[in-house]
Amino acid sequence: MEEYLGFKELVLSDEEISDIYQKNDAIGTFGCVQNEYLVVKNQDGEIVNSFRCVGDFFEEVPYRKINSRFCGSITPRNIQQKLSIDMLYNPEITINVLGGKYGGGKTYIMAASAIDLIERGKFDKLIYVRNNIEVKDSKPIGHLPGTANEKIMPFAMPLADHIGGVEALEMMIGQGKIELIPFCYIRGRDLKNSIIICSEVENMTKEHIQLLISRVGTGSVLWLDGDTKQVDRDVFRKNSGIKIAIDCLKGHPRFGYVKLMKTERSETAAMADLLD
Repeated sequence: MEEYLGFKELVLSDEEISDIYQKNDAIGTFGCVQNEYLVVKNQDGEIVNSFRCVGDFFEEVPYRKINSRFCGSITPRNIQQKLSIDMLYNPEITINVLGGKYGGGKTYIMAASAIDLIERGKFDKLIYVRNNIEVKDSKPIGHLPGTANEKIMPFAMPLADHIGGVEALEMMIGQGKIELIPFCYIRGRDLKNSIIICSEVENMTKEHIQLLISRVGTGSVLWLDGDTKQVDRDVFRKNSGIKIAIDCLKGHPRFGYVKLMKTERSETAAMADLLD
């Protein structure tokens, strides 16, 4: 079975491209489901535009920059990043998943988009959840000294890296704009008016993902990222929550997914693929 990437790339004729712009229902959706993207190439294989499937038609994907006081101005470096930003800024999509390889920009794009939306008053705060805590099949940190925030802070460094460092993270925590939640404390919460981000979800079971989704309260959205090549335990290979979620939720009007295909961190980071 062909892997679902959240987008399809197709070479189309000028006439077919024109039909998409005119929302000609005779052209169909090329097998795309709701919120799946269509990357259109011309006969020379060059990308000419991108669209999102909305019912029986396609809507053009606008070019968007991310702008925030903490993260600065961020422009997409490749087509999958462009699609990802469009998805995260769509208020109708309340469960977003970014997949793909290390260095593709998953956490970077989510963190920058979240801070921008919070600064513009669209949400009250960013809730950052890490699963390396005392839930079944997760790594315990209860033996570590300090408060809950101090215990989870090392796991929040990927977030700090993308919003200006530890000082910026601590400042936004102090302002109530960011909340760190160990996964073991998530049960029973009703998280309202927030962007809930959970990273490294390749190390989560179906039950973990279900628990996260069930905590999304009024006015909140859930953003997940992960790389299924970086699974750390057999339990997550046998019961991959992220794979099950994508398979079950694709095509739902409230669900979006994009797999990032290229490492953008650095040329050196991309060399990791040479070890496969």
